[in-house]
Amino acid sequence: MTRRSIILLLFWSLLLPGLAQDDASEGCSPDELTRQQETFALYLTLDFAVDAELALANLYRLGALYQSMALDCGYAPNQAEVNVMLERALMFASLDDLIVAQSVGLDVDDILVELDEVYGDPLTGQLLYNGLEPALGGSPLGCAGCHENEAIAPLTAATWTRINDVRLRLPQFAEYTHRQFLVESIVRPMDYITPDYAAVMPEMYGGQLTIQQLADLVAFLDSQDQLLNE
Repeated sequence: MTRRSIILLLFWSLLLPGLAQDDASEGCSPDELTRQQETFALYLTLDFAVDAELALANLYRLGALYQSMALDCGYAPNQAEVNVMLERALMFASLDDLIVAQSVGLDVDDILVELDEVYGDPLTGQLLYNGLEPALGGSPLGCAGCHENEAIAPLTAATWTRINDVRLRLPQFAEYTHRQFLVESIVRPMDYITPDYAAVMPEMYGGQLTIQQLADLVAFLDSQDQLLNE
């Protein structure tokens, strides 16, 4: 289990119990839960007399797996349980580490794979874009501050049309999809500087957005299909 996985399990999944299933699925039936528990116990043995270090590690891993099973099947931790897990998570990672673990990062290919599993809400994306909904860490995004002023950056209006009718026709983007161009522009803005504009867009958004927030932003920008001004 990677450091990122441990952090996410101990922290974010507990803060977001709504990610758990609303209804018990087939995988949450008593028989299936018993089967999973027995399988975990079979492979993650707790023989402290033979190998105390391995047994201790397996004890931890079993706990993490059982918590994940409970969350997936609809269990919502109470506030006391959440507080304990937050305290323990913060023993091993700073708040900055937790934010980074939840952010999309800079690998565009990986982000695009994750986006395929997420539904973007353009209304939430609009709130994020306009700084009315906080990003990771509680800070607002500054998108509208620049993209509503054509002297600083390309206008928000006609974003979809501009990418489709202008950017993707450039030779360097011949193999790009619309979403790929948009995601790269957000998380790696220095990879392509729009002609006639300065390189002013911050390179921090890959560390400020969850995959859901990025999906919402993309959905909002995809709704900007106004005609280009000639």
